[in-house]
This record gives sequence, C-alpha cells and structure tokens, in this order.
Amino acid sequence: MPTSASLVTNLPADFNTFGQAVDTSMAQLKGGTTGQILSKTSATDMAFTWTTANPGDITGVTAGTGISGGGTSGDVTVTNSMATAMTTKGDLVPATGSGAFSRLGVGTNNQVLTADSTAATGLKWATPASSSKIGQVITATYSTQYSNATTTYGDTGLTATITPTAASSKIFVIITQPYATIKNSITAVGGFWEVLRDATSLGITAAEQSIYMTGASGNLQISILGWSVSYMDSPSSTSALVYKTQIKADAASTTVYTSTGSRKATITLMEILA
Repeated sequence: MPTSASLVTNLPADFNTFGQAVDTSMAQLKGGTTGQILSKTSATDMAFTWTTANPGDITGVTAGTGISGGGTSGDVTVTNSMATAMTTKGDLVPATGSGAFSRLGVGTNNQVLTADSTAATGLKWATPASSSKIGQVITATYSTQYSNATTTYGDTGLTATITPTAASSKIFVIITQPYATIKNSITAVGGFWEVLRDATSLGITAAEQSIYMTGASGNLQISILGWSVSYMDSPSSTSALVYKTQIKADAASTTVYTSTGSRKATITLMEILA
C-alpha cells in the first residue's frame, strides 16, 4: 500500500501489488451460485464459503385446522382459531363435521351436557330429569311394655322426629310394632292401632279381632301378634315433625298391650327429596 513517502513513479506498481493482496484475501467472497448463502468456515478473518441452504430451514408457514395466519415472508403470525372462538367462561368448541367446529355457549347452573343429533354441534345443555333420592333417615326403637284398657287412644311410646330439608319432600314411614290383647270373657277380643304426625292422624289404622277359648278356669282370649305398615306422607313442612303410634281397646274389659316381654318396636322415617 503506498505511503506518504512513496515516489510518484512507484505508485502504479504499489497499487497493483495492493490489489493483488486484496484479491487473494477476498477470493472466498467471489463466485457462488443463485440461492447459495455465505457461511463462515472458521474463526479466521475473511474465512467464508458459499453453501447451499439447508432444506430443513423454514421457507413458509401454512395454517391447518384450528389455526389461522401463516405466510412465506415477513413477520409470520399464527392464531389458535379454536381459542378465539371461545368468548365466555365455560364455552366449549365441539366438532360440527370433518375438520369443522363451532362454539357451544355454557349452559345455566345445574344443567348437564346432553347428546342431541339435531343440534349443530351434536350437543346441548339440558336440565336433568328429576329423580327422587333419600335426603335423611331417622330410626328409633322402643321396647318398654305399654297397656291400655280403655276405648280411648293412648301413646304407645314409639316415636321419632324428623325435620324435612324442603317443603316439597315426602316422608316415607315404616313401622313394625308387636302387640297383644287379653280379655276374660266369652266374647271376641280386639284392639285398634293408629299412626299420627304430631296431633294429626294419618288415617293409618288397624283393627285386630281374635276368637275366644273356653277353659275349666274361665274364658280367656289372648292374641299376640304385631302390626307392620309403610306409608308415604306429604307434610309440606320444614318444621320438626313427630311421628308416633297409639292403641286402644275395642270394648270394656279388654286390655291391649305393645312390646310385651320387652319385644322391640321400630319406626323409620326417610325423607324423599323431590
């Protein structure tokens, strides 16, 4: 390279020498074919070479099902179309056909997702059909003997209390109670039994009549049996309800008993939800 001290007559030769050196160091930058790219061959200065682009490099982005955007140049933006189709909390995006989908808005509280071939998405939100189920079960037992020698109903001691959770609930009542009747007479012996909710008779009654027997020591009729009943009550209440049984004799000189010999009586109350 000529310097400030170089003679003018030497400049052509000096420039010629400089050009040859530049041509040698930049030789790797010359040439190449269409589509090739310049690549470093080492960390050495001016160490370049022309090479064919790797076929795996991205040359374009094509959006598929559920994706939008793409392109072959510039900034490429890709969007999830299924995500943008959803606008509200709880939305679903079911298929409507091959490679197609549509938004299904969320249903209302307590609805369930139901298959429906007539709907565009094949699905719909629907209120489930009502079905009865047990809300609570109360059971009580009583095994103390009770007797009544009058024709007026008296409480046997068998009782249970339930508080319905809804006024629309029904109460299923199941009662099993042993009893006995005794009468020292040659006429038939009998007694009556009923079920009450608080002070209201449910109209569930039973009557027992037995034949009589004559013996050398007198006439004595004895009947040892048991009552059993199941009943669906509709109290329309959310207050505490007391269910109980009562018995009475059918006539004078008759005595009726429950839980003779400490036999156990049982009452079960089940709340049936609407």
